[in-house]
Amino acid sequence: MDIVPGGVLTLSRDLRILAVNRGISVLAGRPTEELVGRLFDSILTASSRILFQTHVYPALEADGRVEEVFLTMAPASGESLPVLLNATRTAGDDGQVVYEALIVRILARARWERELLALTRQLEEQRGEAQRLTEELAATADDLAARYAEEQRKSQLRDVFMGVVSHELRTPITTIFGLSRIVRQRLDRLQPAELAEHLADLEFEADRMRRLTEDLLVLSRAEAGRLLVDDEPLLMGHLAGRVIEAEQQRAPSHTFVLEMEEHLPLVAGEELYVEQVLGNLLSNAVKYSPAGTVVTARLARQDGGVAVRVLDQGPGIGEQPADRLFEVYYRAPEAVRVAGGAGIGLFVCRALVEAMGGRVWAAPSPSAPGAEFGFWLPVVTDD
Repeated sequence: MDIVPGGVLTLSRDLRILAVNRGISVLAGRPTEELVGRLFDSILTASSRILFQTHVYPALEADGRVEEVFLTMAPASGESLPVLLNATRTAGDDGQVVYEALIVRILARARWERELLALTRQLEEQRGEAQRLTEELAATADDLAARYAEEQRKSQLRDVFMGVVSHELRTPITTIFGLSRIVRQRLDRLQPAELAEHLADLEFEADRMRRLTEDLLVLSRAEAGRLLVDDEPLLMGHLAGRVIEAEQQRAPSHTFVLEMEEHLPLVAGEELYVEQVLGNLLSNAVKYSPAGTVVTARLARQDGGVAVRVLDQGPGIGEQPADRLFEVYYRAPEAVRVAGGAGIGLFVCRALVEAMGGRVWAAPSPSAPGAEFGFWLPVVTDD
């Protein structure tokens, strides 16, 4: 209360002084300890005492406040002191009714108002500075949280990268090395059919290593935040036909079917990456569906772009959330029981498609059993 440029006091319900500031002590010419406990009207002149008891206090009780009431105080010096009184009725800490009053000398009113205005501005500036600091601290906390989450993601990607390099690549490399030695050492004794079988196995493992290498390149670029793609017009039907033909040669145990609408619009993307995405989805369909089944790729217009759906006749996606299937290194329990894998193919698909401005999804196949994995790319804009 002492920072207020005036006299401040708290009165009880029976109008005894409960608390005062130094301003009241100066106005009354008495020490604060002498004022506490006294009746308020005891520091007023006789005429002001009568006015306070007959008009001011009843008005305060009735309305809960009085404003700019002229009174005269009776300081210890003996000279009357003209003042203005403002008071309000409120509840104290114990719930009892109290009156909070502000008294200022009439001659000092202009100075008091200036000081009060300056104090108000100072408090507003301090409040604004506190708000600014609070916002800066909140922004810093958000930034630190985002950096921590990004570092956690990068750490996870690095762990996956090392795991794939140390485990998944070892299998095709070992197979290629072993078959190469067999072919070299027994070339003159191998029958044509046996040689063709070994060469087919070498080609299969080399292609498997190529796919893993391409996925690892995307993984490493995503981890470093350097996954950049071109925005070029693509004929999705022509591209899909080429990829499906290549997958059919790699997986003769399955039948591949391409269904698409006529006159599909051009989509925006990078040809090499779109081929990688579609190849990953088709090879996944082969991996997780029985031999002799059909893998279907459907192309259709959708939402200002072209949607590509790959449908298989495998075990489906199970009960886990579909988005989890695209997390790095995650493999559904149903998938683990059917076939092995690195758990990065679908993550790579999502990273590439989203970098090209598209989206991916997974869902149960419309014609159960089976699963649907798809992606969408936007059409080429005019510019």
